[in-house]
Amino acid sequence: MSKSNKSLSGGQALLAAAFLFATTNVLVREMAHMWGDQAQVAVRFALVWLILVIYAHFKGHKVTIPRSKILLVVMYSVIAAIAILFFTLAVQMTTIANTLFMSNATELVVAFLLGTILLKERLTRRKFLAIALALAGLALYSDSLLSGSTGLLFALLGGASTAFCNLIAKKLKGVDLNAILRVQFGVGTILLVILTLLFSANDIVRTVSIEGTVVTIAFALVLIFATRLVLYGFQNSDINIASVVLSSQLAIGALLGFLFFREVPAPLEIVSGILITCAAIIGSIGHKPSIDDVPVHS
Repeated sequence: MSKSNKSLSGGQALLAAAFLFATTNVLVREMAHMWGDQAQVAVRFALVWLILVIYAHFKGHKVTIPRSKILLVVMYSVIAAIAILFFTLAVQMTTIANTLFMSNATELVVAFLLGTILLKERLTRRKFLAIALALAGLALYSDSLLSGSTGLLFALLGGASTAFCNLIAKKLKGVDLNAILRVQFGVGTILLVILTLLFSANDIVRTVSIEGTVVTIAFALVLIFATRLVLYGFQNSDINIASVVLSSQLAIGALLGFLFFREVPAPLEIVSGILITCAAIIGSIGHKPSIDDVPVHS
């Protein structure tokens, strides 16, 4: 929870964050040896919440959320927990590359629609080009979706949920980030524990092991440090360049899937991945996120 090393440039911090977020897809698979799919998300949330609470206690952070924003924070927390659950299920049922490409393309399209319809955001050629590329990439996955690929469906739902989270995050600009995260992981823990007990009570702990415990703790720390690196990166680099660097997690995630699990994308998946990665880069150039926005990652 310490501040990012001041010797890091903004770009280096964001590249490190992209790598850490990409590794979470590998960690999901590793946690699955010890925890059930829903249980592992609940455990991750509980650990992050505990670390944040302990950190706030020792640092004396007593910032609260304004009453007018409490409902929005709770909504954000619930949708974020569901989105991360969708990501976890997707990674277990399809390749890491497919999960990342499908979820990011869906997030781009849904965010475009939400921004245009609800926020009345200005339409630009760059946005249209990004959406066209994302839709083209999604079209190459259409046969797999129509044939009932559960993993791709969960990835799609995860991307759509994330877009809704980001919309709510815009409304939370100015609210203390640490306070939001504490509520997010606290509410998420309660929700996911309930879902686990209701739907997979017989699949909570699969095999107790030292390796599984280490991976579980590492996962929580990765999420915290990666979030801090993102904030530091956006504060210390050009916004457009920062967003493009962060988009590199798509390629890094696909590479890690190959290195760790020998997941070799099919030719159509490679073409789709290239289209969606280009869409993410172009969309990032045209998007100017606030450092107060709350990132959502699995």
